[in-house]
Parts: sequence; C-alpha cells; structure tokens
Amino acid sequence: MHAEITVLTNGVAVISEHLPGRQGVALSLSLGNGSRDQLREENGFAHLLEHMVFKGSLLRDADALNAAMEALGGTINAFTDREMTVFHGTMLAEDAGAGFALLEEMLMRPKFAHADLRLEKQVVAQEAAMAAEDIEDWVQERVLRELWGDHSLAWPVLGSARCIRQASRRRLVAYHARVLRESRLVVVGVGKVAHDTLCRWAEGAFGDIAPQPRGADQPPTFRIGRRLVHRPQAQQAHLVWAAQACSVADPDYYAYAVANLILGGGTASHLFRELRERRGLAYQVFSHLEALRDAGEWMIYVATPARSRDETAVAMAEVLHRLMENGPEAEELAGAKRSLRVQILLGQEDVETRMARLGRQWLYLGRCIAVEESLQRLAAVDAAAVTAVLSKAWGQRFELSCLPG
Repeated sequence: MHAEITVLTNGVAVISEHLPGRQGVALSLSLGNGSRDQLREENGFAHLLEHMVFKGSLLRDADALNAAMEALGGTINAFTDREMTVFHGTMLAEDAGAGFALLEEMLMRPKFAHADLRLEKQVVAQEAAMAAEDIEDWVQERVLRELWGDHSLAWPVLGSARCIRQASRRRLVAYHARVLRESRLVVVGVGKVAHDTLCRWAEGAFGDIAPQPRGADQPPTFRIGRRLVHRPQAQQAHLVWAAQACSVADPDYYAYAVANLILGGGTASHLFRELRERRGLAYQVFSHLEALRDAGEWMIYVATPARSRDETAVAMAEVLHRLMENGPEAEELAGAKRSLRVQILLGQEDVETRMARLGRQWLYLGRCIAVEESLQRLAAVDAAAVTAVLSKAWGQRFELSCLPG
C-alpha cells in the first residue's frame, strides 16, 4: 500500500492509506510544535495545552466531550513531545466523520475556562511530581539539561513548575493561537477511509487558516563532560552515558538504529549480555536512540548497586571500546537487521502505527517513505557502517553518575 497525499493551498497536508478489509480508521491531527518550540516563560504550555483541550470546547463541556469520545469507543487521545503534538483516535469507519469533527473541535475551539485551568494546573503539577519521584526519569531529564545547556531541547516536556503556576487563560489563549499560526499541520487517516473524503473534511476544517511557519531555530550544541550528583531517594547508583547521535533525516539513520540494537537495544545486545548475564552487575541496562529534526541523543542507562559503580563503569567502557575497535560480528549484525525488519513489517499490521509513521515522516522529512524503501535502506547497512557510527558517536561522551545520599 502507498499513501495518497494532497497538500491544500494553505500548506496543510492530507495523507491517507486505504486498507481493504478493515472496518476501522485511525485518524490524527499532528502539529510540528512541541516543548522545544516554546519561549522560556512558556515552558510547559505545550503539555498544558494538550490537557486543556480535553476540558471542554466552545461547543460543549468536558462531560459532553467525554460522552462523545465514549460513543466512539473511548480511543480519542493526545500526546506532546519535544517536537510535535498529536491528537488522534481510532474508530469504526461509520463513525470516522464524527471522530474527525471531534478532533477538529478540540484542536481549533478549546474553551480554556478559568476554573478548568486552575484544576488542570494542579493535575499537571502532580504529573510532574510523579516523574520527579522516578529516579530513572529524573536522571535522564538531568542528562538532557547537561547535554543541551540553555537550549529548549533540554527543557522537560512536562514543563517548569514556576511557568505552569504562572500560566493564565490569556497567555494560554495567545500561545494556542501562535501554535496554530506557526505550526505545520498534517491530517492522516489509515484504514477504511477514502482520500477524497478526508480531503473534504480537512478543507472544511482547516481551509481558512493561514499558517505562517516559523523559520528554523538555532541548532543545539552538544556538550561533553562528567557529572556526579546525589539523590536521597536513590537506592542504587544510576549511570547514564550519552553521545551525540543523528537527526531523523541523516543518511546513516538506519546504521545508527542497527548499532543501537547491537549495543544495548535488547537482550541479545552487548551491554545486556556483559553487564547482566555475565557479570550480574545490573538488572536494568539498555541503550536508547532519539533522533530529532536537527540533532540526536544516544543514551546508555544502567542501575547498579552503589558498591559496583566503578566496576560497572569499567565494563561499560570495555563494551564500547570492543565494539568501536572490532565492529559487530556477522551473526549479530544479521540478527539486529532482521529484528528491525520484523518491527517494521509488524508495524504495518497496526493502523495506529501506520498512522503515526506517516505523520512523523511528513513533519520530519516532507515526504512519506514506502516500506519497501525503508527495508532497502535497512538491508544496505553493513558492518563498516555500524562501526563508523559507533566511533563517530561514542568517540566522546557525557557521563552522569547519580548516587544515593
């Protein structure tokens, strides 16, 4: 299957994939705007806005919105990350028109009632407090602050408690208007959906808006070094090492993805086998790759008893050194590529995964990539490419150690 794409005269992109034999439709409205696109005094507004659209629109209150969502199966949802905000839902094809209208209503016509805002600020504060109590989340957020310094990529998606407390209805309304004015908007439908119908809905909902996409912001500067911190709540030593990785559009993206899986992306990875299976140093150990629009992060996370901190750090360094020096073995390279191939193909079985993939590709790349192209690029990754990206990324790094006390 290949996506059909129509770009409206105002730049809004409409993308669909009709899947024969399906009874459902996955719909999304994706904005190319996330926490990194806020002003400093707005840190947390993107996430707060996502919450507030569920508190009522100019047409109905929160109870009526919830009833409408339940009537569709209760699958209307949203999420905010550093570079996009997505409103999405899955429903029967017979309800797709109502589902699209509901998503459009929430995005374009939120009510922003004063009383709702007061309550939701408390809810967001509780969410942030829960995240702060999770040591794993906290140390990774701390690493982002160290890596990117004052750049907005370092700001937590949940936001600053001070900024959330100071958020007023007037400021949130102004922020919402700016987001709609400056953000690229992508409408995606996957499943039992006709492209011309989706275009008609999008034209009726968004044809009158006049987006003025902002220019590219300043690329972040990656910082290396070491940091030792203490947290009274910690029961173990938490080690996070980070390296600069690729952007989504980087030609070596698939080489990075394969290298990450070999390094620490699964139970067959070098880090898991060495630190957990052979030495028993850690229960939790993994690596994670995050590709962004103009940068990327590659993190290793290990939780280990405090007394084993130094031994664990030595073992991590040895794993990296061996991989950078010797590269992957043929068998593990083939296994990693097969695992990623399976993930891509199984993702095609799920309408929500297909929907998310199309919206993300358009926002990051300005085009939709056929699965066949992705598989070809993955198949072309060889041992030399994996070794090259490992050396490029991990030739210098940032190291954070969080200890109890």
